[in-house]
Amino acid sequence: MGLFSKLFKKSPPPGAQPRRDWPWTLNLSGYPSGQVSWDLIASELRALNLEETDSFLILEQKDPKNPKAYWYIQSALAKAGPSQGQYVVGVGWSAPEHNQMWERCVPQVEEVVRYFDRVYNQYQVDLTSFEDQSDMLP
Repeated sequence: MGLFSKLFKKSPPPGAQPRRDWPWTLNLSGYPSGQVSWDLIASELRALNLEETDSFLILEQKDPKNPKAYWYIQSALAKAGPSQGQYVVGVGWSAPEHNQMWERCVPQVEEVVRYFDRVYNQYQVDLTSFEDQSDMLP
């Protein structure tokens, strides 16, 4: 990314943070988990691998009063492309005009664990190094 694009990087819009009043659900490689705990999340993130066809984790919230309103953070290992072997961390949320999806790649699983820790325990995530990928959404 060049200097010009760094100077004019798009900032995340409102709604980019998780909600304390919405419950969490956990999806492990396509299977809903019966429990959600920090120990399980951290353990499953460290177990992500390239060998399995589906190896990903999604920590999601939905508004109990409006099932169309959601927020999530997810991660998987990139299997191809320039980021192959790195962890993709994605954050997404519903928005009135166009749903949002922001991503970044990190080389170490402990960076992924830190993002999930901030989200799960503090309901906060720093998206300044994430890139807007919302145009990939339908």
